[in-house]
Amino acid sequence: MQTAFRCPCAMTMPARASRPMWSMPPARPVCSPAAASRASLRAQPCSSRASVAAHALAAEGPKITYTRPPSLPKLGDKYAVIEIGGVQHIVEEGRWYKCNRLKAEVGSTIKMGRVLVKKHNDNYEFGRPYLEHVNVEATILEECKGPKLIVFKYKAKKHYRRKTGHRQKLTKFLITKIE
Repeated sequence: MQTAFRCPCAMTMPARASRPMWSMPPARPVCSPAAASRASLRAQPCSSRASVAAHALAAEGPKITYTRPPSLPKLGDKYAVIEIGGVQHIVEEGRWYKCNRLKAEVGSTIKMGRVLVKKHNDNYEFGRPYLEHVNVEATILEECKGPKLIVFKYKAKKHYRRKTGHRQKLTKFLITKIE
């Protein structure tokens, strides 16, 4: 005697005992949202968690919400996006940042001309690719090193092992003016 079970998509599948191992259906059929909505139209009961969620999504419609991840800084009314050392930074006045080592003396003031975006209150300015009339001034605070990275090289079966460390040289700078 064959027994059948109901998938949330209202598909019937024969029991496992009647088929050879190589032709067995998957253990848990996966419902697509479209199939789940068709099943809900036929008023079939849902049994798996995935299909219950798909039925709820089909019934209510998609809700799109965005929450700011905690890793992103809270930005004020005035900020800029600059490119320095091949990396883009979102900078604000009065905050310090780190970048790859700059060839500048500690305590000196530098102007960063590669400004991609500037925001002041609700006015946005976008460069193509850079804004020519906007300058960001910064003061070099210190030169420091990043965290230690282990570089381990070896060749299998050849008794070749090399373990070295690397610390990237960084420059810490304070943004003094965005104009």
